[in-house]
Amino acid sequence: MASVAPGYVQTDMTAEELATPVGEEIRGQSPFNRVARAEEIAAAIVYLAAPEAEWASGTVLDLNGASYLR
Repeated sequence: MASVAPGYVQTDMTAEELATPVGEEIRGQSPFNRVARAEEIAAAIVYLAAPEAEWASGTVLDLNGASYLR
């Protein structure tokens, strides 16, 4: 089993916060200067659910645009 640890994702739920000056700070935490799109997170989940991802068992996939590094 693997898990996904996304950072901020551009959704209806985060739209209001991301439209404020705090949103600028959040986007500025990543060298991409943006937050993830839901499709980007979904693509990783589809991969992890596929049989080809069996060897990813036990992993945590950080999808945060390098805003946080382990």
